[in-house]
Amino acid sequence: MPDLLDFGAEVIAISASGVLAPGPLFFTNILYGTRQGASAGLKVAYGHTVVELPLIILLAAGLFTSTVASQYASVIGLVGGIAIIGFAAMQIIIGVVAKKKVQAAPTIESKKSPFVAGIALSALNPFFLIWWFTVGLKLITDSAAFGLVAGIALLFGLHIWMDYAWLAGTAYLASKGGSVLKSKYYPLLLLALAVVLIYYGIWFVLQAIYQNL
Repeated sequence: MPDLLDFGAEVIAISASGVLAPGPLFFTNILYGTRQGASAGLKVAYGHTVVELPLIILLAAGLFTSTVASQYASVIGLVGGIAIIGFAAMQIIIGVVAKKKVQAAPTIESKKSPFVAGIALSALNPFFLIWWFTVGLKLITDSAAFGLVAGIALLFGLHIWMDYAWLAGTAYLASKGGSVLKSKYYPLLLLALAVVLIYYGIWFVLQAIYQNL
């Protein structure tokens, strides 16, 4: 049986970089949060879940009902590792940009539901899809060691709670007039996550190369 703690640390560390990075979903969540507080964040996260869970299940089904996982495990690891390093580079850039002064999100009125926004900004976000077809695919492959159903349930549980905690928390801060992006610690957090990503990216690449020797 593989080490559960190692897998948990891998999923949380890699997932955190995507969850905490600013993007369309995050900024929309802040805007809704100025009006509805933490409940808006929970609704956005729920909409995100509606898209993310079926995607994970479909990717897992495609892998484990064919010979792809076994025949191309090293390729998946190599692509995933390179993608992780690429996302780490993006995190470093974001960390530098985030040092600039960011204005607080304005208070807005909107007839659109945060839940619908969570669905749309997940399903139509190319970076979200690229992440799951590269980095996420590697995590799904690793989760198979715990069994098809149990592995996916474990992976999803370790990943999704961060979306809910982050989106609800930042929406709450927005309702109180606070801005996460203004914090001097936020860019440092992104840079620290980038370092962790680079570690895992290099590790996955080396594993893939070793399997082909």
